[in-house]
Amino acid sequence: MNPRKRIWITWENHRRTAELARLLPGVTLYVIEMKGPRCVRYACLLPKTLCVLLRCRPGLVFVQNPSVVLALLTVLIRPVFRFRVVVDSHNEGLKPFYSRHNWLLPFYRWIQKGADLTIVTNEQLAKEVAFNKGRPFVLEDPIPQLNPTAATPLRGTYNIVFVCTFEKDEPYREVIESAHYLDASICIYITGRYQKAEAHVIGRSPGNVHFCGHLPEQEYVNLLHASDAVMDLTLMQDCLVCGAYEAVALEKPVILSDTFVLRSYFYKGAVFTRNNAQSISSSVKRTIQDRRRLGREVGELKKELKSQWKAKHQALLGIAENLASYGVIAQ
Repeated sequence: MNPRKRIWITWENHRRTAELARLLPGVTLYVIEMKGPRCVRYACLLPKTLCVLLRCRPGLVFVQNPSVVLALLTVLIRPVFRFRVVVDSHNEGLKPFYSRHNWLLPFYRWIQKGADLTIVTNEQLAKEVAFNKGRPFVLEDPIPQLNPTAATPLRGTYNIVFVCTFEKDEPYREVIESAHYLDASICIYITGRYQKAEAHVIGRSPGNVHFCGHLPEQEYVNLLHASDAVMDLTLMQDCLVCGAYEAVALEKPVILSDTFVLRSYFYKGAVFTRNNAQSISSSVKRTIQDRRRLGREVGELKKELKSQWKAKHQALLGIAENLASYGVIAQ
């Protein structure tokens, strides 16, 4: 076995995973994907994952969590294959969104305790990992490199893009309702597969709401580039949303849910709102009114976050070197 070989395995294609794997020297990324019912997916993904591990015989394995099953498998078999495990845990890789899934919590804790390192995006999540006797490391998403090629023509005098996937943690109904409190010249463009939402919610939306559907990557970037501000809201308390990073990358003012972790990280160029229609509409109006100042601030924030991230990334590289050599984790 080559103890210095490093691989990253994921069961879904995710920008954060691709970026981190690219920025970790010597790490080979394996994206093993399959659509279909869970039982069918797992029956195919598990043996494919084992084949990668047998073929590579790595000394250090990074995995993305979710999937909880992938993380559980990797931690379970690490003594047999004699590799070290680093788990990059997104929010739902640390705790279920719905309380009815709390029966899974012992498995989540076991993964955190069994991994050699658990990467999380903020200090609140790090405290949870430490409480569960895991070893946390805080590394937010890198500010992405986005390259707009054209400005998408938009209809409003002012245009807000709401980054949405119509998932359970996104208050998209409240965003649609908020448009009723806005002047018709202020348009809200909503990304994502709106077909997942209830038909009556979409059907009763006001005329200044425009549903974009799922856009190809370049069209999506061009849409953000053409907007006056980007909005990304969440019902999760400890979540750093992807749309905020993208807004910073393009130096656009951003409207975010008023949570501690979002306020702490996106501390310039942002307007914070409660997740109800009236508060959202008020935040949109305030963003438009202060858009020039917010734009300058988010440009400053971009430089500061890049510098902070670089320092954390260097620290992670040192830990990865120790782990790949079966060294002691740096404290």
